[in-house]
Amino acid sequence: MSPARAAAWHALLRVRSGGGRFDDSLAAFPELEGLSDRDRALANELVVGTVKRRGSLDAVLGAFTKAPLADTDGEVLEALRLAAFQLVFLDRVPAYAVVDDAVAMVARKGKRTRGFVNAVLRKVAEDGREAFATLSDGNGARAWAARQSCPVWLVKLLRRELGDEAAERFLDAADAAPERCLRVNTLKADVPAARTALAAAGFTTTGVPGLPAALVYDGPSLERSAPFREGLVTPQSQGSQVAGVVAVAGAGPGARILDLCAAPGTKTAQLAAAAPQARITAVDDDELRLGAMRHNLDRLGAHGVDLVNGDVLDLPVAFDDAFDAVLLDAPCSGLGTLASRADLRWRRREADVARLAQLQRRLIRRAARCVRPGGVLTYAVCTLPHAETLGVADTLLAAGGWQADDLGAAWPGMAHPAAGGCLLVLPPAHGASAFFVARLRRVSAAGG
Repeated sequence: MSPARAAAWHALLRVRSGGGRFDDSLAAFPELEGLSDRDRALANELVVGTVKRRGSLDAVLGAFTKAPLADTDGEVLEALRLAAFQLVFLDRVPAYAVVDDAVAMVARKGKRTRGFVNAVLRKVAEDGREAFATLSDGNGARAWAARQSCPVWLVKLLRRELGDEAAERFLDAADAAPERCLRVNTLKADVPAARTALAAAGFTTTGVPGLPAALVYDGPSLERSAPFREGLVTPQSQGSQVAGVVAVAGAGPGARILDLCAAPGTKTAQLAAAAPQARITAVDDDELRLGAMRHNLDRLGAHGVDLVNGDVLDLPVAFDDAFDAVLLDAPCSGLGTLASRADLRWRRREADVARLAQLQRRLIRRAARCVRPGGVLTYAVCTLPHAETLGVADTLLAAGGWQADDLGAAWPGMAHPAAGGCLLVLPPAHGASAFFVARLRRVSAAGG
């Protein structure tokens, strides 16, 4: 059996069981340790592709099986999906090798199961691509779901929120390999010095218009490189960097900045680099994530940040009216991150949007009380639905005493189509992750 395919299958079983953290590098998966660089790259591609394309693969497999796929043994189903991904979406692997390896994966399940897997995959090898073309043809929600490998409820939501053209572009980007973006840490290096160090480590880089510290890069694992270890650079999407730039704009020496729901500290470090003379307080309720955040800030040389382990909804009274700028990067459905979080589309449920929006409205009201009169509150989420974006910002605006800054004037290419003063950073035009950003200014003593 191919080492890469064997490792990919075992990693898929780990994803299925929820026993491993899934990210696009699969850095936390022990199944990939010990592989050669070539096999590791292939295994990574197979796992990410199989998970992202699960909806498409199940549609194709379902066309060649009599019993519902939901009744199939988990180990067998993941072997079928892994093989079907290679047969339908890849060209460089011989079909016989893919089928033989899938049969070997389920060998201990018995002769009948081996025969079932062999028969189904030989049909997929012969007619799978034609079946996929048929199943994904049309404008109905189910055809979209098969074509874009997405739950039907999410297809309907995105089409309703974005319109068909933008929704299709977004989902095309979600199914592609995500753009790799980093931020140069100006606490330790300027952009030319960082690019020189990255080039020496085997990376190619390209600047990003409007984001001077951002670089799109290609090359080996960033986290294993010397520029990363030395704190010269850190991974951060374009949308995330836009949120940080908006939050810190105008913060002069001595400004007090509050970063809420701050772990793992990506934006906290950005704020510290952009406003080195500001006084920054970062709050998160997860002690373990705060520990990782301390390590990250130390690597980046972002010293002097006051870390607080606490619940945003239970902040001390001393925080009220105390900060010039507050950043609330609230917990959200994360639907803007489908490209980099391959399994998220299958873990989320439609009810999550309303549940999280309710929490976000409570969080923004508490965050608003921390802003001094004349100060600003930046609300950012890496998602798209109205309920979690404009609906939350409108909660505060409707209370009185607040007005929305016109961010669209400064970032016209990212102006929200339904509310141009807010930003909607959308793939593929602006990176791999979607972000909503609103900056609300306290104009009276009424607070939130």
